[in-house]
Amino acid sequence: MAIYGLYYVYQHRFVSLPLLGVRAEASIKELAAQVKLTQTYGNDAGFPIEAKYTFPIPARASVCSFVMIKQDGTRVVGSVLEKQEARETYNTAVAQGQQASLAEQQTPDVFQVSVGNIPPNEQVQIELVYATELSEDEENDSIRFHLPVHIGARYGQSPQSKPTKFPFIGRLFVSSSSPAPFLTLAMNVEAIAPISKIGCPSHSVSTELGPDPKLPNFKELPFSNYARVSLSSDSSLDKDFLHPSHDTVAMGLTLVPRFKLPEVSRQEFIFMVDRSGSMGGKRIEAAKKALVVMLRALPHEDSLFQIMSFGNRSTCLWGHGSKSYNQDTLEEATRHVDSMKADYGGTEIAAALRQCFSARKVDRPLSVLMLTDGDAWDLNGVLGQVKGAVEKAPKDAYVRVSVLGIGNSASTAMCEGMARVGNGVCMMVGEEETSFTGKIARMLKAAKTPPISDISVDWGCPAKETKENEKEAFPPDYDDFEIVEEVTEKGKGPEKDAEYF
Repeated sequence: MAIYGLYYVYQHRFVSLPLLGVRAEASIKELAAQVKLTQTYGNDAGFPIEAKYTFPIPARASVCSFVMIKQDGTRVVGSVLEKQEARETYNTAVAQGQQASLAEQQTPDVFQVSVGNIPPNEQVQIELVYATELSEDEENDSIRFHLPVHIGARYGQSPQSKPTKFPFIGRLFVSSSSPAPFLTLAMNVEAIAPISKIGCPSHSVSTELGPDPKLPNFKELPFSNYARVSLSSDSSLDKDFLHPSHDTVAMGLTLVPRFKLPEVSRQEFIFMVDRSGSMGGKRIEAAKKALVVMLRALPHEDSLFQIMSFGNRSTCLWGHGSKSYNQDTLEEATRHVDSMKADYGGTEIAAALRQCFSARKVDRPLSVLMLTDGDAWDLNGVLGQVKGAVEKAPKDAYVRVSVLGIGNSASTAMCEGMARVGNGVCMMVGEEETSFTGKIARMLKAAKTPPISDISVDWGCPAKETKENEKEAFPPDYDDFEIVEEVTEKGKGPEKDAEYF
């Protein structure tokens, strides 16, 4: 069963509340987006319940607002409190018969909310606002907006704020009276340059160019720099800046440099293929298709390569290590890929990475290209393996890890996290995408070029020599800006898994 929405325990089983509708309102400006997601649920039980709400957001996102809306229109607005204080406040409110909610982060891309005392035969709305960066897509100068609405069943023990008698193990028993959930989307797009194309690989959307007529100055705005996208679907949800009440300001700067770099010679490539049960169906077929393309695009001279399959165990195509890339090994590898099935059980990514790094050649750079849906809870263990391998590798035999995230419920925290700490790139592929050769080409191009370090930026401002013979970035009369460095005091910083009440 799909893992999303509100659920509660009844007679030793999980029961989900009927999801009546989902509305997403998004505003995209260049490489950033603000999203307001509103989900409406109904309690069709004949008694008050305490339900838990598990929902996905992109790993890069920052939650700006969380609101629970009662059926009478009362808005319970979330505020950030210390963890223990938040839990005590929530428990006290529930014990007094009040409706209350408590939100906590399970992983960087999964939040869980507890909603107490939902009256029988009433509706409740969960309203969430978050801001997120957008990633580059398959084509140059294009960006991808991903709205996650589905969480796949993840391998391992999910993080829990406190133990429960019936731990959440990845299944929901859907109420028989649940109507078909539906999704409506309204999105405004604003770009600094004319918009050339808008597409959606997972759903049929309606696109209209031009600014929103509701804007007071819409006639003065450049027509081709704006667009509106809308969607209304009754399909099941199995695909994947400013605070509303307080004045805040944020600014982001994104640099996209283009370098002409020579390809790395004498490199080892290890393809790690997730063959766990969650990769069944379209996902393993997409992985096999991507593997065939990758194999044929490797450098022909002095390259070694290996294919590792993993799940709750790991196996390699060649037991004695990577082999030279030539026509014979390519044909053998292709036959091996054709025979692959998603029959390796659970998703033990950390153990597979440990085996991969221990078997690598240490006389040349290593590029790991992983194909996975990332559906595992052990995020810290996985990132620790990648980070440790990168830090321990010699400068002339460095390690890089790139990831092709496959599937509508692929974990952005896992896939993007491995690429980030592995100094690689991450590309995401939905199950409905039929062509993704451009993404594979970008991954391989990055893998075949040397990593860049010690970068400096020339801001075009005059510089002067300080008494220590170091250059200042700004002239002395340039007082419109302040350079502020983050200062943290041990024990005083906010906890990463902060809770919202």
